Amino acid sequence: MTEFYQTGLGRKFYERDIPKIAESLSTIAEQLTRLNQNIEKLNENMSKPEKAE
Repeated sequence: MTEFYQTGLGRKFYERDIPKIAESLSTIAEQLTRLNQNIEKLNENMSKPEKAE
């Protein structure tokens, strides 16, 4: 019986699809990090008392 990785679809999956998935996950992680940093900055700015003029 032919193993999945030996089929055309299997090769495509391992050689093209998996690397794309890994790249997408990396991009998502970077964007979540940026989002969290922005939320932290926003929270810091909101918790500072406003100066009276």
